[in-house]
Amino acid sequence: MANINFFARLGNLWKGFVSIWLEDAEKRNPAIAYQNSIDSMTEKFGRLRNASAAIIRRRQELEQRKEKREQELAAVRNQLEQAMATDQDDLGAILVQKEEQLVAELDQVTRDLTKAQSDADNAKNALLQVKAEIDNLKAEKDRMLAQFE
Repeated sequence: MANINFFARLGNLWKGFVSIWLEDAEKRNPAIAYQNSIDSMTEKFGRLRNASAAIIRRRQELEQRKEKREQELAAVRNQLEQAMATDQDDLGAILVQKEEQLVAELDQVTRDLTKAQSDADNAKNALLQVKAEIDNLKAEKDRMLAQFE
Protein backbone atom coordinates (compact mmCIF):
# COMPACT_ATOMS: atom_id res chain seq x y z
CA MET A 1 0.00 0.00 0.00
CA ALA A 2 2.84 2.38 0.83
CA ASN A 3 4.46 1.64 -2.53
CA ILE A 4 1.30 2.66 -4.40
CA ASN A 5 1.15 5.93 -2.46
CA PHE A 6 4.86 6.51 -3.12
CA PHE A 7 4.47 6.04 -6.88
CA ALA A 8 1.39 8.24 -6.98
CA ARG A 9 3.25 11.00 -5.17
CA LEU A 10 6.25 10.54 -7.45
CA GLY A 11 3.93 10.83 -10.49
CA ASN A 12 2.39 14.02 -9.09
CA LEU A 13 5.84 15.45 -8.47
CA TRP A 14 6.85 14.68 -12.04
CA LYS A 15 3.64 16.28 -13.39
CA GLY A 16 4.39 19.35 -11.28
CA PHE A 17 7.92 19.68 -12.70
CA VAL A 18 6.64 19.30 -16.25
CA SER A 19 3.87 21.82 -15.60
CA ILE A 20 6.34 24.37 -14.23
CA TRP A 21 8.70 23.78 -17.15
CA LEU A 22 5.86 24.26 -19.66
CA GLU A 23 4.67 27.38 -17.88
CA ASP A 24 8.18 28.87 -18.07
CA ALA A 25 8.42 27.95 -21.76
CA GLU A 26 5.08 29.62 -22.43
CA LYS A 27 6.19 32.77 -20.59
CA ARG A 28 9.33 32.96 -22.72
CA ASN A 29 7.34 32.35 -25.88
CA PRO A 30 3.70 33.50 -25.57
CA ALA A 31 2.93 32.23 -29.07
CA ILE A 32 3.02 28.71 -27.63
CA ALA A 33 0.28 29.46 -25.12
CA TYR A 34 -1.90 31.08 -27.78
CA GLN A 35 -1.30 28.26 -30.23
CA ASN A 36 -2.15 25.66 -27.57
CA SER A 37 -5.41 27.47 -26.87
CA ILE A 38 -6.20 27.76 -30.57
CA ASP A 39 -5.43 24.06 -31.12
CA SER A 40 -7.62 23.13 -28.17
CA MET A 41 -10.52 25.23 -29.46
CA THR A 42 -10.05 23.84 -32.98
CA GLU A 43 -10.24 20.31 -31.60
CA LYS A 44 -13.38 21.25 -29.66
CA PHE A 45 -14.83 22.72 -32.85
CA GLY A 46 -14.21 19.45 -34.70
CA ARG A 47 -15.93 17.38 -32.02
CA LEU A 48 -18.83 19.82 -31.93
CA ARG A 49 -19.11 19.77 -35.73
CA ASN A 50 -19.35 15.96 -35.70
CA ALA A 51 -22.00 16.05 -32.98
CA SER A 52 -23.90 18.72 -34.89
CA ALA A 53 -23.84 16.61 -38.04
CA ALA A 54 -25.41 13.73 -36.12
CA ILE A 55 -28.13 16.05 -34.77
CA ILE A 56 -28.86 17.37 -38.25
CA ARG A 57 -29.05 13.83 -39.66
CA ARG A 58 -31.54 12.96 -36.91
CA ARG A 59 -33.64 16.00 -37.81
CA GLN A 60 -33.62 15.01 -41.48
CA GLU A 61 -34.67 11.46 -40.64
CA LEU A 62 -37.55 12.81 -38.57
CA GLU A 63 -38.61 15.12 -41.40
CA GLN A 64 -38.71 12.12 -43.74
CA ARG A 65 -40.67 10.05 -41.21
CA LYS A 66 -43.16 12.88 -40.75
CA GLU A 67 -43.63 13.24 -44.49
CA LYS A 68 -44.13 9.48 -44.85
CA ARG A 69 -46.69 9.39 -42.02
CA GLU A 70 -48.56 12.33 -43.55
CA GLN A 71 -48.73 10.50 -46.88
CA GLU A 72 -49.89 7.29 -45.20
CA LEU A 73 -52.52 9.20 -43.26
CA ALA A 74 -53.82 10.88 -46.42
CA ALA A 75 -54.03 7.48 -48.14
CA VAL A 76 -55.86 5.90 -45.19
CA ARG A 77 -58.33 8.79 -45.03
CA ASN A 78 -58.94 8.43 -48.77
CA GLN A 79 -59.52 4.67 -48.33
CA LEU A 80 -61.81 5.39 -45.38
CA GLU A 81 -63.95 7.73 -47.49
CA GLN A 82 -64.18 5.09 -50.18
CA ALA A 83 -65.11 2.40 -47.63
CA MET A 84 -67.81 4.65 -46.19
CA ALA A 85 -69.14 5.46 -49.65
CA THR A 86 -69.44 1.76 -50.48
CA ASP A 87 -70.84 0.76 -47.08
CA GLN A 88 -67.88 -1.44 -46.15
CA ASP A 89 -68.28 -1.14 -42.39
CA ASP A 90 -65.73 -3.83 -41.43
CA LEU A 91 -63.05 -2.22 -43.59
CA GLY A 92 -64.07 1.22 -42.29
CA ALA A 93 -63.56 0.12 -38.67
CA ILE A 94 -60.08 -1.19 -39.48
CA LEU A 95 -59.22 2.00 -41.33
CA VAL A 96 -60.44 4.16 -38.42
CA GLN A 97 -58.08 2.26 -36.11
CA LYS A 98 -55.24 2.69 -38.61
CA GLU A 99 -56.05 6.40 -38.87
CA GLU A 100 -55.92 6.81 -35.09
CA GLN A 101 -52.60 4.99 -34.95
CA LEU A 102 -51.13 7.15 -37.70
CA VAL A 103 -52.40 10.35 -36.05
CA ALA A 104 -50.72 9.31 -32.78
CA GLU A 105 -47.47 8.45 -34.59
CA LEU A 106 -47.59 11.72 -36.51
CA ASP A 107 -48.08 13.67 -33.28
CA GLN A 108 -45.07 11.93 -31.70
CA VAL A 109 -42.88 12.48 -34.77
CA THR A 110 -43.94 16.14 -34.85
CA ARG A 111 -42.93 16.59 -31.19
CA ASP A 112 -39.62 14.80 -31.83
CA LEU A 113 -39.01 16.93 -34.90
CA THR A 114 -39.66 20.15 -32.98
CA LYS A 115 -37.10 19.06 -30.37
CA ALA A 116 -34.62 18.02 -33.08
CA GLN A 117 -34.99 21.39 -34.82
CA SER A 118 -34.32 23.15 -31.53
CA ASP A 119 -31.28 20.94 -30.92
CA ALA A 120 -29.98 21.63 -34.43
CA ASP A 121 -30.36 25.38 -33.93
CA ASN A 122 -28.54 25.17 -30.59
CA ALA A 123 -25.75 23.12 -32.16
CA LYS A 124 -25.41 25.64 -34.98
CA ASN A 125 -25.20 28.51 -32.48
CA ALA A 126 -22.59 26.62 -30.45
CA LEU A 127 -20.53 26.05 -33.60
CA LEU A 128 -20.70 29.72 -34.49
CA GLN A 129 -19.70 30.68 -30.95
CA VAL A 130 -16.68 28.36 -30.90
CA LYS A 131 -15.66 29.58 -34.37
CA ALA A 132 -15.85 33.18 -33.14
CA GLU A 133 -13.74 32.28 -30.09
CA ILE A 134 -11.10 30.72 -32.36
CA ASP A 135 -11.07 33.81 -34.56
CA ASN A 136 -10.76 36.05 -31.48
CA LEU A 137 -7.85 33.98 -30.14
CA LYS A 138 -6.07 34.20 -33.49
CA ALA A 139 -6.54 37.97 -33.61
CA GLU A 140 -5.40 38.35 -30.00
CA LYS A 141 -2.36 36.18 -30.70
CA ASP A 142 -1.42 38.40 -33.67
CA ARG A 143 -1.88 41.58 -31.57
CA MET A 144 0.17 40.27 -28.67
CA LEU A 145 2.97 38.97 -30.89
CA ALA A 146 3.10 42.33 -32.66
CA GLN A 147 3.56 44.05 -29.29
CA PHE A 148 6.44 41.75 -28.30
CA GLU A 149 8.33 42.24 -31.55
